[in-house]
Amino acid sequence: MNLYDVDGRIPNLALMKLSSYHRSRGCTVELIRVRGSTLPPKCREGDLHFASVVFYREQSARRVALLEAEFGSRLEVGGPGANLKRRLPLEVGSCFPDYSLYGHDQYALGFLTRGCKKHCAFCLVPIQEGRTIRRVAGFADFVPPGQQRVLLLDDNLLAFKGADALLQEMAERRYAVNFSQTLDIAYLEATKHQLLLGVDARNAAFNKRMYYFSLNHPSAIRLFEERRDMLKSFGKDHVGVVCLYGFDNTLTQDYLRWRCLRRLRLIPFFQEYWPIHGIPSRLSTDFFDMNLDEVIRLTFRSNGQNWEKYLRWLNRRYFQSFGRYYRPLVEVIYRYNNKERIQRYLNCPDLLTTELYRDYR
Repeated sequence: MNLYDVDGRIPNLALMKLSSYHRSRGCTVELIRVRGSTLPPKCREGDLHFASVVFYREQSARRVALLEAEFGSRLEVGGPGANLKRRLPLEVGSCFPDYSLYGHDQYALGFLTRGCKKHCAFCLVPIQEGRTIRRVAGFADFVPPGQQRVLLLDDNLLAFKGADALLQEMAERRYAVNFSQTLDIAYLEATKHQLLLGVDARNAAFNKRMYYFSLNHPSAIRLFEERRDMLKSFGKDHVGVVCLYGFDNTLTQDYLRWRCLRRLRLIPFFQEYWPIHGIPSRLSTDFFDMNLDEVIRLTFRSNGQNWEKYLRWLNRRYFQSFGRYYRPLVEVIYRYNNKERIQRYLNCPDLLTTELYRDYR
């Protein structure tokens, strides 16, 4: 049987569970990463075909179309990028992941809990997992013996009623933990704060201590301000804040969030909204509701490349809104590299979708 990883950035948990289930029944399993515009010859060697799609993107849809054209009804497709309601059968979902499928031993990954009680309009979790947070596994269900690095995929761990016990267990087991889906600042109270201090929280590379939170709307700024001392206690440059942009905030609302991060000296991670099925961007026609110069004067002590990515998005949005570029913004984007391209960029609107756009997206 063939398992197709369509667009994953990390080992695909569903495919590893499928591999474990079918290998235990004597099947030969082959992992195939679908990345180009053609399928490798070995695709045709399997008799069963399963594809997992993580992201709802045009590129992913084209890759699935290639598979469907080749295998038709013999292909089964799942994952949040394809079908939010389709789930692994219980007997498959309960399997221990087959990390050998990817030849992966850098970290374990899995869910302790699923679901989220929030109602964020941009998020697929309430649709896919429901608004009741429930325990679905223990560490022994996905962490191999001897593995001390754990990447957690939980949707909203701190909101789970049993979160304190889970944090305590992480500390006792001395796991290095990456909270990949971020922690909810609204549930950071005194007890959880103390427990988190005892957890060896790490970044995605597991080479730096890092706690991740999210700030997706200015309404949460107050929570960050109120918990300033707690955040500071995690250590300088050890708190990263993921910030969604391009969904429904105005430029003023973006600016208020960015200024908060600067004021609290937190590390920003700007993340463009990738539409999920049925939920397009809701940016208003008056997105540019403040002086753009105030925004582009902002600088950050760290993660400047990520900030520049936001500025490039802002540049494209400005062109789409007004049919021209704003030179001060273009100059900020090119302030360090390729300054000679500025005038060429301004004089050729078609470059929005050609080589310069590709180089700097």
